[in-house]
Amino acid sequence: MIMSKEFNIVKKLSPNITKGRNGWKPDMIVSHITEGGFNGAVSWLCNPNSGVSAHFVVAKDGKITQLVELTDTAKANGTSVDLKGKNPKMHYSLSTLSKVKDRKTNANYYTISIEHEGFSSEANGRLEPKQLEASIWLHKYIIQEVKRIYGIDIPLDRNHIVGHYQINPVTKPFCPGKNFQFDEILNSLKNDKVGELIKMELAKWQEEMGIKSLDSLSKKKDNNRNPIVNSPDTWKETLAENVPQWLFWSIIDRISK
Repeated sequence: MIMSKEFNIVKKLSPNITKGRNGWKPDMIVSHITEGGFNGAVSWLCNPNSGVSAHFVVAKDGKITQLVELTDTAKANGTSVDLKGKNPKMHYSLSTLSKVKDRKTNANYYTISIEHEGFSSEANGRLEPKQLEASIWLHKYIIQEVKRIYGIDIPLDRNHIVGHYQINPVTKPFCPGKNFQFDEILNSLKNDKVGELIKMELAKWQEEMGIKSLDSLSKKKDNNRNPIVNSPDTWKETLAENVPQWLFWSIIDRISK
């Protein structure tokens, strides 16, 4: 079980998968609507006879179940590669996404799928408040894990945070629904990204200021003609650590003598 302060991911792995990703790295998150209840959806997606699956299912109350490992291929966003085959309406060329068209392969290989409990006819895909919170949290978790596992950043735009209807517009034109809160999800993800960048820049500035101060203090003497800071290079290695208050006040005391 993967846990946070608010949301947990419970694993119940489905047999309906393809091991690995056929050489692809996932860079799209695809949202779906279950067209049914949470328990029924999980059961169906784990039923060998269904032949379908998704990486995650998010309930209206915020529960999250993972059915497929991120490193494996779920059977949720399939596109066919043969216009004369048995699924011509699912051909990759019919997608509204240029990346799907250009890749000319099964979209399952490079996507991560999230099923959301609900019916498109109920609210046209609009998520319940707790469900939306859970989906946003899950998107963030997926993005972090993809970065950790594959070393890539999933772009925060509507070409990579998408709905099933963009992959399969002919067979799934209403999935997850016209009222699905893509904008709210993306805004939250982008705000998080900006916050991370600010923290990184602040940390960089703090380190630069610390190095500058240590270099300066190592050249200054206290009233006893001793360096105010000994071994500045050693201190530079600890700049990211919290400074104990006793040390801070000791240095201030030495400077003020």
